[in-house]
Amino acid sequence: MIDEKPFTKYKDLYRDIIFGYTTDRFKSGGERVYIKHLTDLEVGHSERAYAEHLRLATEEGLKTEKQSIEFLIEENLWTQKNEDRILELQDRLSHLRDSRDKLIVKSQLNSLDKEIKPLEDELYILNYERMDHIGITAEIFANKKISESTIRQCFFKDKDLTTHFYTEEEYDYLSQEEVNEGLEIYGNMMGKRFAGDEIKRVSVCPFFMNVYYLCNDNAYHFFGKPVLHLTNFQVALMSYGKNFKASMSNHKPPPEDYSRHPDKVIEWYDMQQRTAMATRHEQKGEASGQTVFGASKQELEAMKNEGESVLDLKDEVKKQGGEMNLEQILKMHGL
Repeated sequence: MIDEKPFTKYKDLYRDIIFGYTTDRFKSGGERVYIKHLTDLEVGHSERAYAEHLRLATEEGLKTEKQSIEFLIEENLWTQKNEDRILELQDRLSHLRDSRDKLIVKSQLNSLDKEIKPLEDELYILNYERMDHIGITAEIFANKKISESTIRQCFFKDKDLTTHFYTEEEYDYLSQEEVNEGLEIYGNMMGKRFAGDEIKRVSVCPFFMNVYYLCNDNAYHFFGKPVLHLTNFQVALMSYGKNFKASMSNHKPPPEDYSRHPDKVIEWYDMQQRTAMATRHEQKGEASGQTVFGASKQELEAMKNEGESVLDLKDEVKKQGGEMNLEQILKMHGL
């Protein structure tokens, strides 16, 4: 029997996406707060406000990040070598991630992940040290102002999102501790609750996909409002839903051991899509065998076309008494 708990876990997140808000409580007073999810239009307004805060900060004499780095290098508090290493790591990671997207076999993916991880760690440390040296820049100031205004914009007292949690006057008199607590609540929602692939996991859950199949890929039919009025989380869910619906329609369903957890379902269809993009022989009746080194038997099953069979090289070697010559290997592949 399939364990539904991994999918049930995401029902609460799905509810948040559908209703367009997340609830939390302030530790200090225990009041419940309803945190509105932003639309792309609202994010656009924030970006304009950021540009204005950045302009005002530079006019008041705050250095930009670039100016701060140049100053630190001149004062021997930071090095150009470190800057060059950051750029080098970013470029290397970009190439490795592009290569990863082209791989099919999980063992190969894991091997590349092992190469990526220490580079990510080194880049994180360098960026952390860099920020520690830089201090407050015009960009940091502008981001802080936007984050603080987000509390005023997104915090509500009711689930209908009609009454702001703070009036303009109340907000102006908040202590720094109260502001910081609000920022922590919002940061937890963005950086933990909706972090990484959480929305992608919701999109492969049966309780979402069963409904999504009925809307014919039409976001208006699903949410009842134009796309521009959808929250960014709702847009992401629709996008993932469309992609996975296409994969589910065009590829084999996952076997039972892959269908027990959202991550395994995602892995299965990612593997199917990668395989579809890989070069392979399609003409039946001719030599159409392919060898994928490092692939497990389950991965080979996922890769095969209808009517093809899977040959496990290890099993074939055993049948030949533990050894196979070149002629036997070529014969196994129909050559």
